[in-house]
Amino acid sequence: MMSLVNSILKNIGASRAARHQEKEHGRYGDNLAAVGGEKKPTVAPARWDKPFLRSLEWKRYEDVCMEYLRIKNCHANVTCIGADGGIDIKIADPTGKVFAIGQCKSWNRPIGVSLIRELYGIMAADNVRHGIFLTTSEYSKDALEFAKGKNLLLIDCDEFVSLVNNLDEISHKRLDDMARAGDYQVPTCVKCGTKMVKRTAKSGKNAGGEFWGCANYPKCKITMHVKQ
Repeated sequence: MMSLVNSILKNIGASRAARHQEKEHGRYGDNLAAVGGEKKPTVAPARWDKPFLRSLEWKRYEDVCMEYLRIKNCHANVTCIGADGGIDIKIADPTGKVFAIGQCKSWNRPIGVSLIRELYGIMAADNVRHGIFLTTSEYSKDALEFAKGKNLLLIDCDEFVSLVNNLDEISHKRLDDMARAGDYQVPTCVKCGTKMVKRTAKSGKNAGGEFWGCANYPKCKITMHVKQ
């Protein structure tokens, strides 16, 4: 079990070193060699950046995070919880025992300490040793301070982009193809699991404004704000 966590830690360390080198030299490192005798893609996948990651709808971002963990040989599965629910990802060992839980937040505002405390509390209640928090945003100072000395990995937008860009070419393409498939910017209804429809408010204080509404309206009345 520890080898999986150590693998993630090792790759995070490598990504941080690469980010530092990139800042120092203003260039992007060469892709790692393909492994397992597989042929390299004829067209290299596009390099990710912060705007692209933030353009992913919440469910696609969650799926991408899970797939990254799977690439790192983690037995990761997404739970059936909505965009702002509790545990999003469970990571198990080969026997099926959960030893790490992950939380994904596709937010623009910083992640505060309350959410990190909540994850840590779930870890303690469920007797799970490791926690991973991933976000398209960043973390507040008190959140980072709280995580120190605990089995918590806090991965922000810049960190995750770097992790993806430092994958070998085969793995990068696998993740990139998944991220860009279909309507990856159209949000998923947290209740129905279907793609939402952009609508215009006809009345009320937001009359004339656009919003995302469930395709199953009026049976489902879930709505979301349109990202600006």
